[in-house]
Amino acid sequence: MVAGGPPTPDLSCDTICAVQRRVMVLVNRVVNRIVRLLRLQRFRGARLLYLTTVGRKSGKSRTVPLAFVRDGDDYVVAASNGGSDWQPAWWLNLQSEPQAKIHVDGAEVAITGSAVAEPDRAELWQRLSDQLDSYDGYQRKVRRQIDLVRLRPIGRA
Repeated sequence: MVAGGPPTPDLSCDTICAVQRRVMVLVNRVVNRIVRLLRLQRFRGARLLYLTTVGRKSGKSRTVPLAFVRDGDDYVVAASNGGSDWQPAWWLNLQSEPQAKIHVDGAEVAITGSAVAEPDRAELWQRLSDQLDSYDGYQRKVRRQIDLVRLRPIGRA
Protein backbone atom coordinates (compact mmCIF):
# COMPACT_ATOMS: atom_id res chain seq x y z
CA MET A 1 0.00 0.00 0.00
CA VAL A 2 1.29 3.46 -0.89
CA ALA A 3 1.30 5.91 1.99
CA GLY A 4 -1.83 8.00 1.78
CA GLY A 5 -3.24 5.90 -1.06
CA PRO A 6 -6.31 3.69 -1.06
CA PRO A 7 -5.99 0.27 0.57
CA THR A 8 -4.99 -2.60 -1.71
CA PRO A 9 -7.92 -4.98 -2.24
CA ASP A 10 -7.48 -8.52 -0.95
CA LEU A 11 -7.45 -10.66 -4.10
CA SER A 12 -6.84 -14.02 -2.51
CA CYS A 13 -7.40 -17.20 -4.48
CA ASP A 14 -10.65 -17.74 -2.56
CA THR A 15 -11.97 -14.38 -3.72
CA ILE A 16 -10.90 -14.87 -7.33
CA CYS A 17 -12.25 -18.45 -7.41
CA ALA A 18 -15.59 -17.29 -5.98
CA VAL A 19 -15.90 -14.60 -8.66
CA GLN A 20 -14.95 -17.06 -11.42
CA ARG A 21 -17.55 -19.52 -10.13
CA ARG A 22 -20.29 -16.90 -10.11
CA VAL A 23 -19.42 -15.82 -13.65
CA MET A 24 -19.39 -19.42 -14.93
CA VAL A 25 -22.72 -20.20 -13.25
CA LEU A 26 -24.25 -17.10 -14.85
CA VAL A 27 -22.84 -17.93 -18.31
CA ASN A 28 -24.07 -21.54 -18.05
CA ARG A 29 -27.54 -20.40 -17.01
CA VAL A 30 -27.78 -17.97 -19.92
CA VAL A 31 -26.60 -20.53 -22.51
CA ASN A 32 -28.89 -23.22 -21.09
CA ARG A 33 -31.86 -20.86 -21.12
CA ILE A 34 -31.24 -19.89 -24.76
CA VAL A 35 -30.88 -23.55 -25.78
CA ARG A 36 -34.11 -24.44 -23.93
CA LEU A 37 -36.05 -21.49 -25.37
CA LEU A 38 -34.96 -22.38 -28.90
CA ARG A 39 -35.74 -26.05 -28.19
CA LEU A 40 -32.54 -27.06 -29.92
CA GLN A 41 -32.11 -30.75 -30.68
CA ARG A 42 -28.41 -30.32 -31.51
CA PHE A 43 -25.66 -28.10 -30.12
CA ARG A 44 -22.25 -27.84 -31.80
CA GLY A 45 -23.06 -31.01 -33.71
CA ALA A 46 -24.06 -33.08 -30.65
CA ARG A 47 -27.54 -34.44 -30.03
CA LEU A 48 -29.27 -33.02 -26.96
CA LEU A 49 -31.65 -34.30 -24.35
CA TYR A 50 -33.30 -32.25 -21.63
CA LEU A 51 -32.86 -33.61 -18.11
CA THR A 52 -35.30 -32.51 -15.40
CA THR A 53 -34.29 -33.11 -11.79
CA VAL A 54 -35.72 -31.91 -8.50
CA GLY A 55 -33.49 -29.49 -6.64
CA ARG A 56 -32.11 -31.16 -3.52
CA LYS A 57 -32.32 -27.86 -1.60
CA SER A 58 -35.12 -25.96 -3.33
CA GLY A 59 -37.44 -28.85 -4.21
CA LYS A 60 -38.06 -27.10 -7.56
CA SER A 61 -37.86 -28.75 -10.97
CA ARG A 62 -34.70 -27.87 -12.88
CA THR A 63 -34.17 -28.64 -16.56
CA VAL A 64 -30.82 -28.61 -18.35
CA PRO A 65 -29.83 -29.48 -21.92
CA LEU A 66 -27.09 -32.12 -22.17
CA ALA A 67 -25.21 -33.76 -25.02
CA PHE A 68 -25.50 -37.54 -24.91
CA VAL A 69 -24.57 -40.83 -26.48
CA ARG A 70 -26.65 -43.99 -26.43
CA ASP A 71 -25.43 -47.16 -24.75
CA GLY A 72 -28.06 -49.74 -25.59
CA ASP A 73 -31.33 -48.33 -24.21
CA ASP A 74 -29.46 -45.98 -21.86
CA TYR A 75 -28.40 -42.38 -22.36
CA VAL A 76 -24.94 -41.31 -21.17
CA VAL A 77 -24.05 -37.69 -20.37
CA ALA A 78 -20.98 -35.95 -18.94
CA ALA A 79 -21.17 -33.99 -15.67
CA SER A 80 -18.68 -31.50 -17.13
CA ASN A 81 -20.37 -28.32 -15.91
CA GLY A 82 -18.95 -26.45 -18.88
CA GLY A 83 -15.40 -27.24 -17.76
CA SER A 84 -15.84 -25.84 -14.24
CA ASP A 85 -14.02 -27.48 -11.36
CA TRP A 86 -17.13 -28.41 -9.39
CA GLN A 87 -19.97 -30.84 -9.92
CA PRO A 88 -23.04 -29.50 -11.75
CA ALA A 89 -26.18 -29.06 -9.65
CA TRP A 90 -28.13 -31.52 -11.80
CA TRP A 91 -25.65 -34.29 -10.94
CA LEU A 92 -25.77 -33.46 -7.22
CA ASN A 93 -29.57 -33.51 -7.50
CA LEU A 94 -29.49 -36.95 -9.19
CA GLN A 95 -27.16 -38.29 -6.50
CA SER A 96 -29.68 -37.12 -3.90
CA GLU A 97 -32.73 -38.40 -5.83
CA PRO A 98 -31.77 -40.73 -8.71
CA GLN A 99 -35.20 -40.74 -10.35
CA ALA A 100 -35.82 -37.97 -12.86
CA LYS A 101 -37.06 -37.53 -16.42
CA ILE A 102 -35.64 -36.66 -19.77
CA HIS A 103 -37.17 -35.22 -22.90
CA VAL A 104 -35.53 -36.63 -26.00
CA ASP A 105 -36.67 -37.10 -29.58
CA GLY A 106 -40.12 -35.71 -28.73
CA ALA A 107 -40.76 -38.15 -25.86
CA GLU A 108 -40.68 -37.86 -22.09
CA VAL A 109 -38.85 -40.76 -20.43
CA ALA A 110 -38.62 -41.55 -16.71
CA ILE A 111 -35.02 -42.45 -15.81
CA THR A 112 -32.74 -43.44 -12.97
CA GLY A 113 -29.32 -41.81 -12.91
CA SER A 114 -26.08 -43.43 -11.79
CA ALA A 115 -22.34 -42.95 -12.23
CA VAL A 116 -20.59 -44.88 -14.98
CA ALA A 117 -17.64 -46.92 -13.70
CA GLU A 118 -14.63 -48.36 -15.49
CA PRO A 119 -14.22 -50.14 -17.82
CA ASP A 120 -17.35 -48.71 -19.49
CA ARG A 121 -16.32 -45.14 -18.68
CA ALA A 122 -13.26 -45.06 -20.96
CA GLU A 123 -15.15 -46.22 -24.05
CA LEU A 124 -18.15 -43.96 -23.38
CA TRP A 125 -15.90 -40.96 -22.66
CA GLN A 126 -14.24 -41.48 -26.04
CA ARG A 127 -17.62 -41.65 -27.78
CA LEU A 128 -18.77 -38.43 -26.10
CA SER A 129 -15.45 -36.71 -26.89
CA ASP A 130 -15.70 -37.77 -30.54
CA GLN A 131 -19.12 -36.10 -30.68
CA LEU A 132 -18.21 -32.92 -28.78
CA ASP A 133 -14.48 -32.21 -28.74
CA SER A 134 -14.59 -29.80 -25.78
CA TYR A 135 -14.81 -32.64 -23.21
CA ASP A 136 -11.11 -33.51 -23.42
CA GLY A 137 -10.25 -29.84 -22.99
CA TYR A 138 -12.60 -29.60 -20.01
CA GLN A 139 -10.95 -32.62 -18.38
CA ARG A 140 -7.46 -31.15 -18.84
CA LYS A 141 -8.36 -27.91 -17.08
CA VAL A 142 -10.13 -29.31 -13.99
CA ARG A 143 -8.70 -31.09 -10.95
CA ARG A 144 -11.63 -33.52 -10.59
CA GLN A 145 -12.42 -36.45 -12.84
CA ILE A 146 -15.50 -35.48 -14.80
CA ASP A 147 -18.17 -38.06 -14.05
CA LEU A 148 -20.13 -39.81 -16.74
CA VAL A 149 -23.74 -40.41 -15.81
CA ARG A 150 -25.94 -43.23 -17.08
CA LEU A 151 -29.59 -42.30 -17.50
CA ARG A 152 -31.42 -45.62 -17.57
CA PRO A 153 -35.08 -45.65 -18.60
CA ILE A 154 -37.16 -46.99 -15.70
CA GLY A 155 -38.55 -50.44 -16.32
CA ARG A 156 -35.53 -51.58 -18.32
CA ALA A 157 -32.84 -53.81 -16.79
